[in-house]
Amino acid sequence: MRLDLHNDRNAPMITVSGEVDMSTAHLISELAEHVITGRPARLVLDLSGVTFFSAHGISALLRTQRAAESAEVTLALRAAAPCVTYLLAVTGTCPLRPHTDGLA
Repeated sequence: MRLDLHNDRNAPMITVSGEVDMSTAHLISELAEHVITGRPARLVLDLSGVTFFSAHGISALLRTQRAAESAEVTLALRAAAPCVTYLLAVTGTCPLRPHTDGLA
């Protein structure tokens, strides 16, 4: 798995690519929680490059959502890969709102 942090003029964005499994998922929430400590108005997660997404990925997203809510940071999902949207839909856990304002 690869994580990239981009500081766009509108909001920081974490781009995730590769396999999100039990050995890597925690890295998403750790990076996101680090970004959230800076109290941006919004944090965007781009999951378009994810090739495998396990239940550990769902746990990482839910941890990130709780941290964002505690800090009053809006968390948005941008371009989730089909394997991500499928697992979120099947499990009934759609913790993030779609990102639609054109942030690159």
